Amino acid sequence: MMTTTEMMKTTGMNDMPMPSGLDMMAMQEAIDACSTCMQACTMCADAMGGMADMGTCASRCAMCADVCMTTMRMMMRPAGMEYDAMVAMLQACIAMCRSCMTECMTHAEMSATCAMCAQACEACMTACRTMLTSMTASVAG
Repeated sequence: MMTTTEMMKTTGMNDMPMPSGLDMMAMQEAIDACSTCMQACTMCADAMGGMADMGTCASRCAMCADVCMTTMRMMMRPAGMEYDAMVAMLQACIAMCRSCMTECMTHAEMSATCAMCAQACEACMTACRTMLTSMTASVAG
């Protein structure tokens, strides 16, 4: 499967008009991290859903998957990006990933799925923070 960077080059998306100052590399990395996190959270929600006392974990993972998917889809439409909405979405994604990661870390020693999910959430938070920083830097600059 192609990475977001490869797809953007192949489809000519890198040639589309973008909001000024938008760091395309940061955005591509955030899209990939959101995709990976969405997949890990979906797998974890499914695995934990039927287990006793894992309802909170399954719920957080399902919500995190949804937020990651929506954030990713918004970034995949940069030509129509609305700055305030994108900032709010990145902040929401960071907060949801933090909540999911914290919950999954409590089960990481007994569940490889939770450990994988927590790692994906951490990577997604890092990529979304980088994207958010690049956006705020471009506005300030």
